[in-house]
Amino acid sequence: MSGLKRVLILAILMTASLTNAQAPGLVFIVNLENPSTTISASDLRDFYFKRKRSWPDGTGVRFIDRTTGSALRQEFTRSILQKKVDEIDMYWIGQKLYSGDSAPLQESSDAMTIRFVESFKGAIGYVSTSTDLTEKKVKVVKVGP
Repeated sequence: MSGLKRVLILAILMTASLTNAQAPGLVFIVNLENPSTTISASDLRDFYFKRKRSWPDGTGVRFIDRTTGSALRQEFTRSILQKKVDEIDMYWIGQKLYSGDSAPLQESSDAMTIRFVESFKGAIGYVSTSTDLTEKKVKVVKVGP
């Protein structure tokens, strides 16, 4: 095998492992009616910050965040948004003052997040990896590059 092929294979393997490690304690869920099966970390950020407001099929996005003290929110903020929780809170204060945009709705538990995502076709949220999603009207979307 040539040196270039080895480098390319190594790069692909490293990218795959980084992608899977972006949010190790989180599972992203969408409504069962949502046709998406994967989402990029970049799209997650754009949905969260309301830079993108609709899914590819035109359905409006409703991002569900977790409450400020939540360990899941800290993980999401660190691994996906690549910020600190207090930076995010200040961002949304500024957005409310200057553009009128509000932060995403915050839920305090996996059960409440699931209930909300089940209720709206365009909803997306995150729950812990230990959450039982059987018999729920949500599906897991894989976070890709």
